[in-house]
Amino acid sequence: MSISALLKRVQLFANLDQSELEQLEAICQETSVNPGELIIEQNTTGKEMYIVADGSMEVFIQGLDNERSLVVLGKGQVVGEMALIDQGYRSASVRATRKGAKLYLIESDAFYQLCDKNNHIGFVVMRNLAVDIAFKLRHRNLAEL
Repeated sequence: MSISALLKRVQLFANLDQSELEQLEAICQETSVNPGELIIEQNTTGKEMYIVADGSMEVFIQGLDNERSLVVLGKGQVVGEMALIDQGYRSASVRATRKGAKLYLIESDAFYQLCDKNNHIGFVVMRNLAVDIAFKLRHRNLAEL
């Protein structure tokens, strides 16, 4: 699958046109991770997000003496997207599953530069990110009732 086709599948980039997806493609950096390799560590800061192109990534949280798996993400899903908002502490850790993964990395600085050139990309992505965060917050709150 081409990176262009992959970006079309990413919910974060919904409602961007082909030209805007091509601009995003230009800032994507391909990387591969080995099975079990950690790409994001909980409670550290980060400036990048990742798009899963192949394989899968496990998102988990670490307690004082144990860890709990939250979700396994596959092709077209993203991790670390909060880095596009701020470079705050990561809320979970992320590692490749048994077969490893191929990822596309987007650094927040490159994303901000792109948004300065094309405000529509920034508006659409941030709106999509806000909708996603609102959904997750509502879901979490309902689960606690």
